[in-house]
Amino acid sequence: MNSHPQPQALRALSGVGLAFLLAACAPNEQQDALQSTLDELQSREAIRTLFTDYGRSLDERDFTSFGQLFTSDAEYMAGGATGLAQGPEAIATLLEQLITKNATGANLHTYANEKITFSSRDSATALSRGAFYVQDTDGQPQLLMLATYRDELRRENGQWKFMRREVQGDLPGPANEVRAGLALPDIAGDWIIASSVGGATPVTVYCTLEQDAAVLGGSCTPEMANAEASTLRGSIGLKLAVWGYDVVFNGNPGRVDFRATTLEADKLEGSLSLSGMVAPFTAQRRGTE
Repeated sequence: MNSHPQPQALRALSGVGLAFLLAACAPNEQQDALQSTLDELQSREAIRTLFTDYGRSLDERDFTSFGQLFTSDAEYMAGGATGLAQGPEAIATLLEQLITKNATGANLHTYANEKITFSSRDSATALSRGAFYVQDTDGQPQLLMLATYRDELRRENGQWKFMRREVQGDLPGPANEVRAGLALPDIAGDWIIASSVGGATPVTVYCTLEQDAAVLGGSCTPEMANAEASTLRGSIGLKLAVWGYDVVFNGNPGRVDFRATTLEADKLEGSLSLSGMVAPFTAQRRGTE
């Protein structure tokens, strides 16, 4: 009598074993997927809470709690001439100066339209819009600024914090200098902007900048066949001008943002962000090239 299993029996046993193995593994895989989904949902809610804590701590003048919303290596880039602050204490000090300068009474921060994208379990980026209201001389609410927030976020010891926050004043823009009676650089006019994409492909853009105090408007048109002008919005301070506009590349929506850190009468220099790709640019006022 042959006590060894026949090949057919081995195949049958293998099939049964594989079926049991798959059945045993499926619940764990489902649990992992559910846990991953739950973690992302909890993280999204924690980041939304971070946004509201940002506004609430500023409105309550609780700058100690405000500083704790940032990582130890955090950066904060504000519009206008306020520039860059690094580290929680420096960021809290900067915002304390700005808030007490612009709002002597009650004030209110609001935010909306957040888009949160996770790059890993403990890191994310976010884009949101916000508004800052203060009291006027009659005690009535006055809209001081509409802003765009671009954030890099990191989870540390279970807490989501700002690793980098960039605030771009959209309307009416960073008016601190104007309110203080300081004269801003005049960059209104027609500009020829030269840059490159990926360090290789040359890009030429013709921009007409309109300036009303700290607010920039106008349009930009790339040098290419059948290109149409795009309406821009931005702001300017003593040492920084930012403007941007939405575009469509090959049927896909995109975004172009300029950040000029050299503001001279006939020359601008800075960086150009084209749908996330960043490159330096130089601009010459038309008629002076």
